[in-house]
Amino acid sequence: MDKRLSTPKEGREKVIPKERKCPECKGVVKPGRTELAYELAGVKITVKNVCASVCSKCGQSFISGRVAEDVNRLVNRITEDINSFVRTQPQVSEGSKEVAIAV
Repeated sequence: MDKRLSTPKEGREKVIPKERKCPECKGVVKPGRTELAYELAGVKITVKNVCASVCSKCGQSFISGRVAEDVNRLVNRITEDINSFVRTQPQVSEGSKEVAIAV
C-alpha cells in the first residue's frame, strides 16, 4: 500500500511508492542513474547520468516516459546539429561522428 504525505506548500498529497521488484530478476529497483547509447544518421551519441530506476541485483535500468521523451528530443536535435555542421565544414571527416553528453 502506498504511503501518502501532505505537502504543506501545495496542499496536495505526494505518493511514496512501495518497493519495486525488477521484472527481469526480481531484485530491488531503486532510484539511480544510467547511460543511454544511440546511433542515428551515422552519429553515435552517449547520454550519461540519466535519471532512472536501477535494479540493485542485475543492473537493468528503467526510465520514465517523460525522461525518454526528453532524451529522444535532445538526441534528435544534436544529430541534426552535427549533420548540419558536417555539411558546412568540408574538412570534417564523414567517418566517425561521436558525441558524449552528461546530463
